[in-house]
Amino acid sequence: MGKYEDNLELIKKAMRCEPVDRIPVAPCGNAYFARSQHVLMKDYINDFDKACDANLAEHLRIHADATQNVIFSPYLLGTQWLSKTALPGIDLGDDEMWQIKECENMKFEDYEDIKKMGWDAWQKKFIAEKCNNNWEQLSPFFEANPRSYKKFYDAGIPCICDFLMITPFEYFCGGRSLENFFADDLLEEPELIHEIFDIVLEHNLKAYREQIAATHAVGVWIGGWRTGPDLISPAVFDEFVWPSFKAYYDLCIETGVLPIFHLDSSWTLILDKFKRLEEKTYIMALDSKTDIRKAREVLGPNVCILGDVPCELMTYGTPEEVSDYVTKLLSDIGPWGCIIATGCDIPSDARPENVKAMSDAAHSFLQTHPQG
Repeated sequence: MGKYEDNLELIKKAMRCEPVDRIPVAPCGNAYFARSQHVLMKDYINDFDKACDANLAEHLRIHADATQNVIFSPYLLGTQWLSKTALPGIDLGDDEMWQIKECENMKFEDYEDIKKMGWDAWQKKFIAEKCNNNWEQLSPFFEANPRSYKKFYDAGIPCICDFLMITPFEYFCGGRSLENFFADDLLEEPELIHEIFDIVLEHNLKAYREQIAATHAVGVWIGGWRTGPDLISPAVFDEFVWPSFKAYYDLCIETGVLPIFHLDSSWTLILDKFKRLEEKTYIMALDSKTDIRKAREVLGPNVCILGDVPCELMTYGTPEEVSDYVTKLLSDIGPWGCIIATGCDIPSDARPENVKAMSDAAHSFLQTHPQG
């Protein structure tokens, strides 16, 4: 096997919680990759060859074993959140971070239009009219994707997140805005929301199945941002979120794709719900808000955990502090069934020496802490 195949098998072994010869490192950090390679944000989101080269250069510098994406466009965010996005070089300064502009972009009456038109037709119309015409704006991104994947493949670095499976909850929480979605929709019209969610989920499962086949996907994110227990109760999670999580997970297992539950914010209170899934079949990607040691305690030794070096440590810490954090983390929850990365993205202002220290500490752990 070549380097790509070796690294992909390393990730799969980690997912299956099997012994490995080194702890894998699989970063995500688009804005950081731009800053670390001195590429303006405006150029990073428009010149995808330059962006890919920047991403790849940083992965090679830290000897990453995998990546969570090869290139990125902030126009993707609007499609996922039914929102407009403020962009560097247009709404913002040339080197400022892109931002979702959350507001009541979608009206309550739009639910009836979804029922009449179907999710696909309504979404295309809505995004064209109210979300920066994102699908058209994304054409250069999709055109550049195949050659970007090839650059990473030739370098031996597999991408383990080919696209995002988004739950209906996240779409409408973004488009309606958090306050309107929770107060007016979930609480006052739960039957309608169930009906809409069913329409969206049925369409998405078909679309994602086709996307998996078309892209030969290795892995996907199943995203959780506003569906954690910081914002909703366990009962609401079970009623409105878990059916989508489980359906997406089942699709991944059926099609041989790695399901990565990308869980931002604190999920500590409902970690036990993931025990409903088969062990050694998925990756749980946590940021530093979830108690990662509690996750290992609740889920046991046979669930792979990705994370969770805190963003603030990457920006304000020292290489020694980062190295100590990774070493202590792997001592506590590993070494098997672990993939090292930051919690969510590497922050844009992270210190490059800290990112290298994170990777070095993971890769050297088994030499300094031999198992046996």
